[in-house]
Amino acid sequence: MQTVTKLENMAAQWYKGMPHLPINGRRWLSTNVWWIALVGVIVGALSIVTVFFGTLLVGMFAATYGGVAGAALAGFGAVIILLSLLFSIVTMVLTAMAIAPLKTKQKRGWNLLFLTVLIQVVAAVVHLLFTFNIFDLVWSLLFTAVGAYFLFEIRDDFSTAKVAKTVPKK
Repeated sequence: MQTVTKLENMAAQWYKGMPHLPINGRRWLSTNVWWIALVGVIVGALSIVTVFFGTLLVGMFAATYGGVAGAALAGFGAVIILLSLLFSIVTMVLTAMAIAPLKTKQKRGWNLLFLTVLIQVVAAVVHLLFTFNIFDLVWSLLFTAVGAYFLFEIRDDFSTAKVAKTVPKK
């Protein structure tokens, strides 16, 4: 976990000089990030199921009508897609685990979201090793950097201590 903390501090230095969102925008984002993550988990689960069954369907047709070459290409493609699905499942599970802590503004929730950013970077590099598509790597890293920007905009609103609810005075 020390390595993740070091990476967090290093990334915080990168984002320190960036233009910041207005305070009201940061406050809104930090208050509502939990349900944004929930929507992401739901959409992610639906996309994982769709991609999995689509991969099986395309593999079946490629193996049936493509002969030996079609089967080989379908098998290689299936390995790449299933590896990507594995990264997606890990990211989705970590995001789902972050929802409750994010709702109470605990640092643990923010840390889990930061961990998903790191996993997305690793997934982009692994995907590059299989596909040799540099443009896909650039776009993946660009979208991950934009997501990390918003994540670091709300970093200060999440503390290690649980936020206590205040009781109004009578």
